[in-house]
Amino acid sequence: MNPTLRKILMAVLGIGIGALCLWLAARNVDWSEAARIFRSADLAGVAIGVALYGAAMVMRAIRWRAILAFRAPVGAGMSLQALVVGYAVNAALPARLGELFRADYLARRTGLSRSSVLASIFIERLLDLLAVVGVLALGLALAGGGDAASRNVLVGGAVVAAIGVGVLLLIATRLSPDNAEAVLSRLIARLPGGQRIAATLGAMLGDFAQLLRVVRTPRFALIVLGTLPIWAVEICAIWSICDAVGVHLAPAGMLSLMGGASLSTLLPTAPGYVGSYQFAFVLILGQFGVGATAAIVAATTVQIYLIGGYTLIGLLTWAITSLLAATRHDMTKARP
Repeated sequence: MNPTLRKILMAVLGIGIGALCLWLAARNVDWSEAARIFRSADLAGVAIGVALYGAAMVMRAIRWRAILAFRAPVGAGMSLQALVVGYAVNAALPARLGELFRADYLARRTGLSRSSVLASIFIERLLDLLAVVGVLALGLALAGGGDAASRNVLVGGAVVAAIGVGVLLLIATRLSPDNAEAVLSRLIARLPGGQRIAATLGAMLGDFAQLLRVVRTPRFALIVLGTLPIWAVEICAIWSICDAVGVHLAPAGMLSLMGGASLSTLLPTAPGYVGSYQFAFVLILGQFGVGATAAIVAATTVQIYLIGGYTLIGLLTWAITSLLAATRHDMTKARP
């Protein structure tokens, strides 16, 4: 299938899923009450949430830099810049296209191969997925097990996480830059043009596998441990936003919400996770006595101030850095 057509189809699918989820979530919402709650939000609590979310973003950049350091050193500012830009594109475009953009963005500015950067992002996202599954499991356990829908979400997330861990360990232990092409050749030898494809992709796969070998080093244990405070700070950020709009949650409710809402972003969905995020909030908070109206307001407030705010920062960063790069390129060409 043509790559452009595939992207269009993914975008249409994402927007369709988002629209369906938004309709399901908003059927019983009192919009005048929702507007009243939003207008009366505690701005101090919102500001605390925004600041905490920014701190978590910096911590994520430090963790990503530690993963990348296995292959080559990357400046702290550059890793944060690429992370914010990638997150912005993820939120602005449907179907989570920002991860590929983030890999390309950092590769262009550091000289690292795109496959190495993608491997680092794969590790990073897998660690986050494991953390999310753990957070949701803990929240449901504290809440007495939750309902069937929440348990199904937990099982689905756990299955995806298990598959990701299996792929990571398989590549990290079985592949190397030297044998990647041979292994790939054996797998696709019978396909038309299999040898040619293996030769083309073998180097990329080997590059990918080389960075994944960081999981076999002592450093990786520190990277794993570094994931815990990131999620603790993000949970506090969302908690502060919810509290600011009158949604007061006990630890069981907050952990369940954080896990379920985070897993909802794995779906191909509309820009800004519109629809799927609202549906996750309504579904999960309903188990803790929070009505659909308050849940919709909490989800939308998080989207506006956290996701929306840092999306604007990321897009502005991308625009400025692109402009500066183009200016430097023009100045270089103009020199005699």
